[in-house]
Amino acid sequence: MSCEPPFARSVAGSVARTSGPTSAPADAGASLSRGTLPAIRFRSASAALLADPSRLRTRDRAVLRILNRAGAATVAQLTVLAYGHRRVAQARLLGLWKLGLLERAALPPAGLQGGSAYAYRLSRPCLARLGYRRVSRGGTAYLGHTLDAVEAVCSLVRSGNPESSPRVQAWLTEAMALGVLGAAPAPDAIVVVGSASGSAVVCLEVDEATQHRRPIREKLRAYDRALAGRRGWLALFVVPSDARSAWLRRTAAGLGLEKQSVVWAVTSQNLAGAGLEAPVTGVGGSGGQPLRALLADRKIRLSPAPVGSRAWLDLLGTGGGEPLADLL
Repeated sequence: MSCEPPFARSVAGSVARTSGPTSAPADAGASLSRGTLPAIRFRSASAALLADPSRLRTRDRAVLRILNRAGAATVAQLTVLAYGHRRVAQARLLGLWKLGLLERAALPPAGLQGGSAYAYRLSRPCLARLGYRRVSRGGTAYLGHTLDAVEAVCSLVRSGNPESSPRVQAWLTEAMALGVLGAAPAPDAIVVVGSASGSAVVCLEVDEATQHRRPIREKLRAYDRALAGRRGWLALFVVPSDARSAWLRRTAAGLGLEKQSVVWAVTSQNLAGAGLEAPVTGVGGSGGQPLRALLADRKIRLSPAPVGSRAWLDLLGTGGGEPLADLL
């Protein structure tokens, strides 16, 4: 099963890579929502490619593919997903930028340690070389939403060690998840979270507190319909505050969601700080339990290439595809 945007498969062989522990970066959980991002501009270091992507290290090729899937990511996020150490990520991404493969944009320093962070995305020449295409949506506002979705995934990845105790077995970005649940809803990401004791397929919905009651109720109804009969599936709204979580519960009143535990809410701050131990609340009124407790499906969903692992990076860097059909 392949849900990925079109990509050109790399043909170069695997090259030895730097490895290291996956640790929470200093700016993990910093707000990247549309309300905090002023107008920003991506810039290239070179108007032309100065290196053939197929000749890069396997891990760097994997990062190109991650950026194609997600649209953009920060240095801190790519540290979690690919490089393991912040300094390694900074050096490798700077090198890819200087080669004309990436574009980068400085993000506001507010709430971050160590000065401004950078967001990276594929450059136009790199997109053309690899056969990718960029879908332009919403400018700065959409970028903030994209980065918030990637941050939510990184928070779950940090809940375990991708090599010894992986938690995120698979990750479908927004583009990959399109159509998985039918015409609607369209999750910001779908992640398969699991261990040897239980699992769940989590549809992430990043809520920036900008949508009003009617579209939110329509979205809740859509999830209720789409997840009915899907064993082990749930929707998780990542909200900016406890007040928004309470508003979400009030908005869900009368939809009958209190009868089912399929739609939940967690604050972005709690998710970033506690991962699977973050407290969650059912939009139907239930709550008072950690996110980990929702991994209740007895179906064992374990991937040979969990997100953030060397096996996953090798797979992406050599043009392979994850066994999604077995996990979903």
